[in-house]
Amino acid sequence: MSQAPAASAARATPAMAPVRSVERIEVIDILRGVSILGVILMNMSGYAGYSMEFDGMTTINRIVALFLRFFVQAKFYTLLSFLFGWGMAIQMERAKSRGRRFVPFFVRRLLALLLIGLVHAILIWDGDILVTYALLGFSLLLLFRNRSTKTLLIAAAICILIPVLISTPGPAEDFRNWFSRITAHYLQAMLEGRQANVLAQGSYLEAVVHRLKSLRYGYSQAMYWATHVFGMFLLGLYAGRRRIFQNIAQHLPLFRKVMWWGLIVGVVCNLTFTAVSASPSLVPSAYYDLATRGARTIGGPALCLFYISAIVLLVQRKTGLGQLSHFASVGRMAMSTYLSQSIVCTLIFYGYGLGLYGNLGPAIAFILSLVIYRIQISLGAWWLDRYRFGPAEWLWRSL
Repeated sequence: MSQAPAASAARATPAMAPVRSVERIEVIDILRGVSILGVILMNMSGYAGYSMEFDGMTTINRIVALFLRFFVQAKFYTLLSFLFGWGMAIQMERAKSRGRRFVPFFVRRLLALLLIGLVHAILIWDGDILVTYALLGFSLLLLFRNRSTKTLLIAAAICILIPVLISTPGPAEDFRNWFSRITAHYLQAMLEGRQANVLAQGSYLEAVVHRLKSLRYGYSQAMYWATHVFGMFLLGLYAGRRRIFQNIAQHLPLFRKVMWWGLIVGVVCNLTFTAVSASPSLVPSAYYDLATRGARTIGGPALCLFYISAIVLLVQRKTGLGQLSHFASVGRMAMSTYLSQSIVCTLIFYGYGLGLYGNLGPAIAFILSLVIYRIQISLGAWWLDRYRFGPAEWLWRSL
């Protein structure tokens, strides 16, 4: 394995070679590492098979579930989405500066990402995000790579707000009810697998079949989540085009402004989402979707932008950089870490592994998430002392 990455790097064109350590922006690696922590904290409910419904929970489990909804849910895959858009801008800039063709390279990278994502989603875990990133990446490339920064901001705002508009009462509610009826058979097929306890007791092949049904239902609901992922792509592309992270010192006032507005909007929206999801009677039933999905759709990206800005500002201090630098090794091999989380956790919880699915509550699963992530920090640092990038990253570049 030590020779393969080196050979791959040697064959790569100068414009498209992996980013050398001296070229890396450490805060970006830290942000990626933090996002992967948030991903495992939230994904653990799917791995472990515990319900996020509050009825019947112990006090400690309820506290952890509330914490996850307020601080984690919809905050970290949106952070990864932002970084995906930023990464596209950087790749475009590097290709342009060296007179290389960007589009064929990026299409190949998206196709490779799609292949890796499909293998992950079907054979390992159906909560995959890589397929979504690949498919939306083609739209980003086709429609927005040469748009003005003003257009990117306007389009981002529209995309993020679409699920909010769909969640309003009146005609939108009629549309939601109609859409639920036409996709009900997808939901039923997925629920039958859960009721049969396929993941806890079934064979690997049965789990694969269940994953296919879950994926079909999940993507049938894409209008509720894909547009705000795409909106974060656009914000990341905007930040990359503006070279905000390459010139942090010049943009400190912007980071401070975004941090405070992100905090204010994020707290208001996530308090609404968390409170109403825990106690639906707080609002009239016609406004439930708006107070939950709608509030989360705005609150997730808002707190995400708060996290980004707060981390950037903290890293400007030597003490802050020292405290957060451990996340960088995970960030440099984010895909490998993400995929390994799925492999490890499905082997722990699914029937073809240890079969602990449904046996752990949010509190114990939360601790397990932290333990797994801490081990990944150490393994990531060990790996990067020996190799240039992670195994999944090497595969992605080699395909």
